[in-house]
Amino acid sequence: MESFISPDSHFILFFIVAGAAAFGIYSEHKKWFGKLSGILVTMISMSILAMLGVLPVASNPNIKVEVYDMVFTYFIPISIPMLLFSSNLLKIVKESGKLLLAYIIGAIGIVLGCFLAYSLIDLGEDAGNTAGVIAATLIGGSVNFIASAEILNFSTNPLFTATIAVDNLVSNLYTLFLFLTPSLMFLARFFVKPKKENQIEDTNQNKKEDYPITLERIAIAVFIAALIAGTGNFLAPYLQNLIHTKLNLSILLITLLAVLAANFFPKQLKALENTAFSIGLWMMYIFLAVIGAATNVHQIFEIGPAVLGFYLTIMLFHFVFMLALAKLFKLDVYEVVIASAANIMGPSVAAPMAASMGQKKLVTPGILVGILGYIIGTFIGVSIAVFLS
Repeated sequence: MESFISPDSHFILFFIVAGAAAFGIYSEHKKWFGKLSGILVTMISMSILAMLGVLPVASNPNIKVEVYDMVFTYFIPISIPMLLFSSNLLKIVKESGKLLLAYIIGAIGIVLGCFLAYSLIDLGEDAGNTAGVIAATLIGGSVNFIASAEILNFSTNPLFTATIAVDNLVSNLYTLFLFLTPSLMFLARFFVKPKKENQIEDTNQNKKEDYPITLERIAIAVFIAALIAGTGNFLAPYLQNLIHTKLNLSILLITLLAVLAANFFPKQLKALENTAFSIGLWMMYIFLAVIGAATNVHQIFEIGPAVLGFYLTIMLFHFVFMLALAKLFKLDVYEVVIASAANIMGPSVAAPMAASMGQKKLVTPGILVGILGYIIGTFIGVSIAVFLS
């Protein structure tokens, strides 16, 4: 069936893709759809247009849509370095304190929980890759979801859209549960008493320099990201031939090069962090809009329940594992829930959670351990997928 808008209508298609991304971002800031994330709003709006036959379907192998191809080819490789400009490992280790320990325990819990879920729930023939992508996103967030999916050639899999839909649902519900955890008295015996020093304002936070978005910073940030993406793409085929793999190593190399750049040139990249992150996030939304156009609702309902069970198994094990080790490592309830939020939802949720709970000294460490998740999530997720496949 032909779509109302032809695959050759490049500017009209890009206008709709960009519009869906803008709609998702704008709706999240306006809270039009409650707790539904902007990512899901973007994807749902595009999937409705594709299902109604307004747009060409991205998953149709018989149709070549150059706008979709452009997004797959350029937007993800350039957006990932931009989102990693702030991944300074030395700073994370120095300034994260006990929250780093709690975060690592949480990440181990996710890895173990992933293996448990894999042994209990059958996700079909591509179960290993699905498990790896889920582990990646639960260790670091949506940045890792997209990166690991691209590396594992998973973004065209029917499970991809179902997994994103489930990920948004369970992550939001889990965040609500974390907010409730300090008030659940029966859990108090698992933690040490809350530390009063964590309620003191972090003076380093107030000294943060402000680097507004300017034309110069946009130009330099895009140039550096394109340089990293180009280098990763150039080296990937040689590495793939060397180790005889079908994995798309370009994204993995781009991630590695971006982390190296952030750690070798932290002072030079500091002024570009805000600018790069904003552009990178917008590009990620554009990519997810195209993924939304590949949605097959029938497959989501068919596969969704198994994916939901997989997520719930991992998250339950992760939380119980953190509870079991909290007292041993002298962690209080706030350190556990903020670290867990950094695991599951990333720094954008961990930092405001710390602030709203009165744990002012944990705001900056919450951001830092969340950024650590961006760095390690993709590598761990891909390693799990390779092991299970």
